[in-house]
Amino acid sequence: MHRTALLFSAISFVLVAAAAFFLASRAVEYVESSTQESVDKALLASGQNWATIRPDGLVVHLTGLAPDEAARLQALEIMGQVIDSNRISDRTTVLQSSEIVEPRFSLEVLRNLDRISLIGLIPERVGRTFILDRAAKIADGGTVTDMLESTEHRVPSGWATNLDFGLESLEQLKRSKISITPEEVRVTAVTESPEEQSNVEQALLKAKPDGVVLIMDISAPRPVIAPFRFRMRIDGDDVELQSCSSDTRASRDRILRAVRKAGGEQKLICDIGLGVPTTEWDQAIIPSIQTLAALGGGTLDVSDSDISLVATDDVSQSRFDTLVGALENGLPELFSLQAVLPPKIAIDGTQAATEAPEFVATRSPEGLVQLRGRIQNQQAKESVGAFAAALFGADAVDNKTLIDPNLPDGWPTRVLAGLEGLSELRHGSVIVQPEEVSIRGISAKPEITTIMSKLFAVRLGSGNGYKIDVQHDPKLIAKDNPLDARQCEAQLNAVLAEQQIAFAPGSSTIEASSQGVLDAIADILRECPDTRFVIEGHTDSQGRDEMNLALSQQRADAVLSGLLARRILINGLTAKGFGETQPLADNGTENGRAANRRIAFRLVTDDAPTTVSEEDSSDE
Repeated sequence: MHRTALLFSAISFVLVAAAAFFLASRAVEYVESSTQESVDKALLASGQNWATIRPDGLVVHLTGLAPDEAARLQALEIMGQVIDSNRISDRTTVLQSSEIVEPRFSLEVLRNLDRISLIGLIPERVGRTFILDRAAKIADGGTVTDMLESTEHRVPSGWATNLDFGLESLEQLKRSKISITPEEVRVTAVTESPEEQSNVEQALLKAKPDGVVLIMDISAPRPVIAPFRFRMRIDGDDVELQSCSSDTRASRDRILRAVRKAGGEQKLICDIGLGVPTTEWDQAIIPSIQTLAALGGGTLDVSDSDISLVATDDVSQSRFDTLVGALENGLPELFSLQAVLPPKIAIDGTQAATEAPEFVATRSPEGLVQLRGRIQNQQAKESVGAFAAALFGADAVDNKTLIDPNLPDGWPTRVLAGLEGLSELRHGSVIVQPEEVSIRGISAKPEITTIMSKLFAVRLGSGNGYKIDVQHDPKLIAKDNPLDARQCEAQLNAVLAEQQIAFAPGSSTIEASSQGVLDAIADILRECPDTRFVIEGHTDSQGRDEMNLALSQQRADAVLSGLLARRILINGLTAKGFGETQPLADNGTENGRAANRRIAFRLVTDDAPTTVSEEDSSDE
């Protein structure tokens, strides 16, 4: 029995040992295979297909004929990103070139107080230990991260001097980046104050050895300014900048240029600091300066996002309304404007009567509509803008009205009636005043006077005064015979052949320069209202297929929306994007790609469907 127990124990021990050996072998095989796969994948992805690796337990041997030293170093660096660099055994051979290429030596030193990082390729003869010892002394017990590579090549001229000066400079700069090459030393640093900034710059220039090229970018933190202020006064020829703040040098320079253009000739100072209410600060200050100068005098005072503009009493009410209305509509969203026109003072010392408020709308022969003057509140302003956009097209309306809550009752009704009357004219103007609505202009309709009389009688009633001065121009009568479908298609594509509709890069936003092209297309479509067209969007081959297809569809939709805004009936229009599937020219050239980025109008006949399936579009 005793022998049987011993035999059983021995067999059990052998089996356990065999199982352990088997599991250990499989574990080593797994580690080696996974290491091989991951490192091979990384090397092939970087183009290092000359390199061969052979895992041996935890050690990975790198072998192969490297085309040059740089390729060998790059392969080691890539492997070090996948596995611990201590596991790598470098057994590569570098191909000896008939022409020795000098390596590009450089050292970049990053310092943040007691933490220093060293990155770059240095010559072996200079001594890695020398650099590390200097860095450790400067860190004074802090952390020094060594990411240096070295190689046996001659030390280039200028390297030793530049290296010594760069490391000396590092001692003075607690937050800095110093880049050292044989040609130059580039120092970027942050100091505690403008005074320290000046001292550091002078010290570096003084310590710089002869022949060393030094490039400095030393900055100091900006002070906190609260509130951000701007104050300026114009009194005749006397222009005084009393206070100025800005968030950047570029913003400061733009503001000061606007002050000089307004007549400021004294030494102009504008503080730069933190605390700006919005990055659009200068986009509010500059048009405010321009408005003050256009008014001819007054005071401009800005505190954070509150703008106060007080004009002189010799400015006319209409000019004040026009300029202030344009400023108010152009300000960034965060800013609020309070503008004051003081009442005129009569000779006897009393306040003269203020001018009557008015609303003015003009329509040019090109169809552009400008809205100026006064409206009661923001809601009424938006309603009037929407009504004008529906009548004339959103892109044709420029709404620069000014809010005045003291207008008489019924003012919005009179304004809307005036705009409706203006829509009957090819070009003209309407003026709304408390006592009268007057309209004048030219129309293509022979019965225009009767139309206007009926419209104002219904909209304004008999108790309100209105004045009509409109004329019929026979030359403006529309054509009796509309274009046939083929002529429409030919004219549309002739317009696009002369000037394509341009979009912002990678966007479906139509550029402002192409609004005239859309106007011309809209005029042609009015001559053939019952014709059906597909608005085709096409792109070049740059980018992914799916992205190009979506972009072409969005651009075709944008053209359709632009025509709708011009009051074109779109029942017969369909927007369709084809992406890059139908090129007109070679996508390998810039001119070819430009030709392929296009909008086209294709006539739809009874035997041609208005929509195209995805399968069909890929075959066309």
